[in-house]
Amino acid sequence: MTLTIDQLKQIAKEYIRKDSPDLAAEEPTHQEEERVVDPAAQAKLGLAKPKKIPAKVNVFTFKKTVTAEDGAKIPIVTRITVDADGNVIKATGN
Repeated sequence: MTLTIDQLKQIAKEYIRKDSPDLAAEEPTHQEEERVVDPAAQAKLGLAKPKKIPAKVNVFTFKKTVTAEDGAKIPIVTRITVDADGNVIKATGN
């Protein structure tokens, strides 16, 4: 079941609300990427049937800049990678 971009964005926002509530008010940017595992790497892993179709994933980036006590600007960035079915594959941030 493929979800719309808006539905995937809601999944990413819900993940942010739970994981990083300080970024919950931020509107994410969206980028669609294709992930492909090299057939040679699949052979090394012992996969019987290498997948030829690239997997499309959606990356939502939440950004915010905060000011430290000494006046320094500190960027906070979190990226949430969601597949077409709405599963959160990866979440990275600082």
